[in-house]
Amino acid sequence: MPKVLVIDDEPLVALMVQRTLQETHEVSVEHSARASVDRFARGERFDVVISDLNLPDGDAAWVRQELARLDPTLPRRLLVITGGAGTASGRALLREPGVRWLRKPFRSAELIAEVDSVLAAVTA
Repeated sequence: MPKVLVIDDEPLVALMVQRTLQETHEVSVEHSARASVDRFARGERFDVVISDLNLPDGDAAWVRQELARLDPTLPRRLLVITGGAGTASGRALLREPGVRWLRKPFRSAELIAEVDSVLAAVTA
């Protein structure tokens, strides 16, 4: 079963994502960018990382940068979710080629399709 890490400081959003994916994926939730990166630094591995663009202790651009520092293949596993434009680095991230993202609110089917797309890309 594919492992997914959801990073969102909004508990209801994180719960919705978790419930949408839990039947077909092993889903873990973090509410902190730094705690999420620490999990990777300790050796945990996830097939997909779903990160809110804006987090109180960093943004998805910082998460992506830190994941790349730990393993250059990890940024390919990132799916960004966002309800707004956010920081300058966050807006720049969304314009980068190859960065997958969904605008909130999104439908469950859209989330599942994007997660499947990330999984297909990293296993190809």
